[in-house]
Amino acid sequence: MQKILVTGGAGYIGSACVKDLCRQNFQVMVIDNLFKGRRELVEEKADFEKLDLLDRNKLFEYFEGKKIDAVIHFAAHKDAGASMKNAIQYSENLRMMINLLDAMAISKVYKIIFSSSAAIYGDPQNSPIDEAHTTEPINYYGFTKLACEGFLEWYRKIYGIDYVSLRYFNVAGDHGLNYLDPNAKNLFPIIRDVISGKSKELKIFGNDYETRDGTCVRDYIHLSDLVDAHLKALEFNGSGSFNLGTESGQTVLEVVAEFEKQIGKEISKKMVGRRKGDPAELIASSKKAEKELGWKSKRGLKEMVQSTLAVG
Repeated sequence: MQKILVTGGAGYIGSACVKDLCRQNFQVMVIDNLFKGRRELVEEKADFEKLDLLDRNKLFEYFEGKKIDAVIHFAAHKDAGASMKNAIQYSENLRMMINLLDAMAISKVYKIIFSSSAAIYGDPQNSPIDEAHTTEPINYYGFTKLACEGFLEWYRKIYGIDYVSLRYFNVAGDHGLNYLDPNAKNLFPIIRDVISGKSKELKIFGNDYETRDGTCVRDYIHLSDLVDAHLKALEFNGSGSFNLGTESGQTVLEVVAEFEKQIGKEISKKMVGRRKGDPAELIASSKKAEKELGWKSKRGLKEMVQSTLAVG
């Protein structure tokens, strides 16, 4: 039985991944500092320990004698906007990665799956975006993810640690844990807040883009599809970086329309000016993931909206 360590396993994506790993009878270990994660989301079958990756000594002690087969690394600060106001905090993403890779090298753990981001690409030069696209982040969060990918490549060269870097686009929906990311900045939870009355209205930033209906296009991926990619990555031999998206993309108004269709009423919304730095279209090419990982997204907009609305 393979022993898998999941960092940040009490978070939105991490807890969903832990759930499926346990279902597939992996021996799952979870570490999380619970800064934002929730202990109750962690599958009971998993071994949990509250631990901060910034604490090198405790992390090294944790690895001793565990004989871990692979690490899935989710733990990170992840708000792109906040990263531009608090670079000191977001530099912790770099320190966490270095500490983790050092612990792996010392304990001879030779495989890591990394939670990266489409934010490494910056403003799109072409669409859809493939892995050969230039990497010029426009926020410090994206820079930290790109720098961590650089660390992975160097530790592969020096210590033989294989890595799979998964570059997410916009994650949405629930994976059966009745939980949505409370800190998410994407459209789905924002719309849900309007529907629930938590927010007064949905602000749509710009309706004069060169898109189907003038609003921005984003590539949304169901959380369940994302989890499946991590399980496929565990089976992958070698190292590489892969985009995870649907290769289609929806406009803001198309997403709103699907919510309105499913709830049977109109959502309060207001058109406002464009936000600085918002590209018209962000769509992934996931052909490399399909070819090399055997992964392809299965769920569409309808399923993403359904699972978002089902969360109590």
